Amino acid sequence: MADVMTAPEQANFLAGHVIACATAFLDGRHDAARLATDAQRLQCELLTAASDPDSICILVPARLLVIAMAIAARAESEARRDRCRAVMGALVDLVRHESTDMRLRGVQRS
Repeated sequence: MADVMTAPEQANFLAGHVIACATAFLDGRHDAARLATDAQRLQCELLTAASDPDSICILVPARLLVIAMAIAARAESEARRDRCRAVMGALVDLVRHESTDMRLRGVQRS
């Protein structure tokens, strides 16, 4: 029998995808066009994710990260893109901390 993920585990899994797409842009593996496509797809996925109290702690920062990704993808100046990169980096850290916290609280099975 297949193991079914709980809502918090699904939220954490989705947050991992958001981090992967953001860091691919931040380290130069993806360009702005790919970032825009990823942000649009992830926004749709995040909107359909269950928002129970245990999931919301990671979904809100992940949603903020996707918004920052969309803004960075459309930034026309290098200065604005640099500011967006700084915000994205901080939000990546926040999402990672929330993921760790979920595991420590026992909300997510390891």
